[in-house]
Amino acid sequence: MTVAERLNQPETQEMLHRLLDRAEDLDKMLEMASEVPNLVAIATDVFDGFARQAAEEGIDLQQRAADVLSIVKQLTEPANMKALKVLADHLPKIQQAAEMADELPNLVAIATDVIDEWAKKLKADGVDLEQSLKNGLHAALYLGGQIQRDELDRLGYLLRSDVLSEFSVETVGLAGSALSSCRQGSCEHPVPERMGLFGLLGASRDPSTQRALAFAVQFSKCFGTLLEQRHPGSCPTTPSKS
Repeated sequence: MTVAERLNQPETQEMLHRLLDRAEDLDKMLEMASEVPNLVAIATDVFDGFARQAAEEGIDLQQRAADVLSIVKQLTEPANMKALKVLADHLPKIQQAAEMADELPNLVAIATDVIDEWAKKLKADGVDLEQSLKNGLHAALYLGGQIQRDELDRLGYLLRSDVLSEFSVETVGLAGSALSSCRQGSCEHPVPERMGLFGLLGASRDPSTQRALAFAVQFSKCFGTLLEQRHPGSCPTTPSKS
């Protein structure tokens, strides 16, 4: 088939019509292609200028590129990609933590205001907060250096016992007041310097003395009962002689 016959075929004519319709686009593409060398030259000049400026600043672009490629290689390793996936899954929580961190200065400011108000209130009550903290720390360090472990255990046992209960402390306080009053001579009932058996019998008729004796007898009963419960047989009784 000759060239003229092929040109006269409908398919060939249709294809030529399409090419003619796209002729303007093809012409623009050819113009852009003719500008590619100029664009490449401009890009090369820009990159060369950037490279010279980096070299003047002591930056080794080749080393930087090698470092970037090394980082990319490490990031694309399976284990690191798995870790990055886990990190990406936790990004919302990380965002929440970052938002909370942004609010941290405000929380610190609020806490500072609260502490300042508390310090002012203590100062109004006559308490020096700074000095109190220093004394408390000094006392804690001093006791920590002086007390031993077994002594600390005994102190804990004392705190857990009834020695420091409300009623025990009140009773010891009353006894201390009575001792102080007798020693100072300010007791309601003056005590003679000496007293014999008959004087003791006479004093036993005093209501206050009777109240104290009743308390002593009651205490001896309670104490004896506790001794028997916690230390049975430790104080054997002597059989009476008939």
